[in-house]
Amino acid sequence: MIFPSHEFDEAVAGLCHGTATDEIVATLHELLRVNEAARDEYLWRIELHARLASRDEALVTPAAMSVPSLDVEPAKNKAGVSMLAATGWATAAVLLLSIALWQVLSHFAGPRPLGSDTVSEPMVARIKQLQNARWVAAHGKHQPDEAIAAGQRLELSSGEACIEFHSGAVVVLKGPAIFDVESENSGYLMLGQLTATATTANSKGFTIQTRSARVVDLGTEFSANASSDGHSRIAVSSGEVEVHLASVKTPHLLREGDVIEVEPGPTQITARIESGDDTAPFRFPTIEPPSELDYADGSKGRATFRCISGRIERQSGPLTVLHNGAGQSNHDAPEESVFFANDQSGRLLLDLGQTVAITKVNSYSWHRSRGNEVDRVRATQKFMLYGSDGDQAPVADGSLTEAGWVLLARVNTDEYFGATRQNRPAQQASSISGAHGTLGRYRYLLWETLPTRDQGDLNGTFYGEFDVYANQDD
Repeated sequence: MIFPSHEFDEAVAGLCHGTATDEIVATLHELLRVNEAARDEYLWRIELHARLASRDEALVTPAAMSVPSLDVEPAKNKAGVSMLAATGWATAAVLLLSIALWQVLSHFAGPRPLGSDTVSEPMVARIKQLQNARWVAAHGKHQPDEAIAAGQRLELSSGEACIEFHSGAVVVLKGPAIFDVESENSGYLMLGQLTATATTANSKGFTIQTRSARVVDLGTEFSANASSDGHSRIAVSSGEVEVHLASVKTPHLLREGDVIEVEPGPTQITARIESGDDTAPFRFPTIEPPSELDYADGSKGRATFRCISGRIERQSGPLTVLHNGAGQSNHDAPEESVFFANDQSGRLLLDLGQTVAITKVNSYSWHRSRGNEVDRVRATQKFMLYGSDGDQAPVADGSLTEAGWVLLARVNTDEYFGATRQNRPAQQASSISGAHGTLGRYRYLLWETLPTRDQGDLNGTFYGEFDVYANQDD
């Protein structure tokens, strides 16, 4: 069996509905064990299925496709058409692998579905409370006070499930999500979002594992998000947590208000987001202020910026303000900022002049409306950062990854801060770095910026500085 193929799709469909032969199961099992792309595609389909089964959010095509029935009612679009039946994925959009195949994907062997009559592992947690919970599989319709054994899995399509561990730790799982209960003080978040609270003596050291990070609670409350591609985000509400990355001896220590984002892959690139003191010195808890000491500073004559997509607002300052070693002098300084026209996405290309080992990339924004103190929409940072090590920059039309760009990190500060119009920080910084010391060797960096999308507001972010640090001896 190869991937991608129609045979692969049919095999997964057969597993989902119990019609696959032992031979097909064995063949698919082996494919998932050795083929990372097949595993990633499976996780993406799981996430898509869960969303389709519970929300009015999907890519809809005009063609109605016949799909196997599920134990949950398919979501409907506004016209009343089944979203599951309307997607071009056909059966691929609703396929679920059997629990046996999850053994290949999990970091440990043998997780069992909740509700299995053959579970003999010790009971280590219980379902404390449910709120509008819908489950992916028929065996997963659970009730409050139901006991959970070590190694069992919760597959939540929508709603919330509160899980109380025997250690006293409490996890609130938000659908769509896939979560394995490992022990009385640990769990594995394969997909989705959770909030964890560990305040008892026995729950100190409560651990949540994702595909790209391990979070150890030191007596606190934190949230964790895991995407289908392995991307993780950890945010601390109170207390402290340690975030451990593979092959890195020293963990990241996060305190109240800290957030870290971890990209999948061997480099394990992280992004830290912080709010500033809303003054011209740009003071942040740990991120340094805008600097003229970085590799890309304009005074060194090495780096140049170009706008290759999108329309920069005419009141914006020149691109040189992005690497002049300083942020804005006040909270509403358009001539000292670079920002795109309303509702405009944009792509900013930085040529460093040669390929260097990049250690860190910082971005700074500051805006607070002079006429409305709570209007801080244009301080939000929403972008994806790409890199290229070629002698010439790849084309920047259409899909950047298909053109040869490497996705280094993604930043959405509103998600980090849980921002609303009233509490959004006016001054923000993001710092992107590699867990092993570098992000990689690149000559070109490309910021794909997005508008904040707040309705009724000007939404082009006021960027004041992009600092790029590199190994000077490289």
